[in-house]
Amino acid sequence: MELFIETSLSSLFLSVAKNKKILDYIEIKNLVKKTDVIIQEINKLLNRNNLTLQDIKVIKTTIGPGSFSGARIGFLWGRTIAQLSHIKLYICETYALLHCQNKLLKKNISTIRIKANKYSSYEINFKKNNVLSSSIVENVEQNDELDYDFFVQNYDKFNKCFRLVESFLDIELCYMHEPQIGGIQ
Repeated sequence: MELFIETSLSSLFLSVAKNKKILDYIEIKNLVKKTDVIIQEINKLLNRNNLTLQDIKVIKTTIGPGSFSGARIGFLWGRTIAQLSHIKLYICETYALLHCQNKLLKKNISTIRIKANKYSSYEINFKKNNVLSSSIVENVEQNDELDYDFFVQNYDKFNKCFRLVESFLDIELCYMHEPQIGGIQ
């Protein structure tokens, strides 16, 4: 069984999958404080499917970019459980999932915008499958989001975005700028 955790975007999305098919999922739209509910929602998903952590053989999670705490919470939970339970951990940048979604939907879009915080977004420019540039832009009206219904139906096609973690301590979250902690001096 696989557990997928996505907390970098505006929603909290969790799923369990077997044989590259999602069996069940939880999506809480536009959730700001994901840290408040992630553990109980994972437990709810596992219980609903008569699963325990011992049944999970793979954890897949995104590593950002996205909101500062959103990019961290899913990854840190997944990495901790994978380390303690000897579960395989696979990671993926959030923009890679969005880029894959665009390709699968045959959208010729070379720019992806991901909400960074209340006032700004990451703008990531692609040429084919390569990131050409990234920047912070202010006052973006519309950010890109993963279409979770599409993701569920096409989960097997998104698997190529993930890579196996060989060393848990060598993973770095994908920040496309220096994180701002505290007030500006």
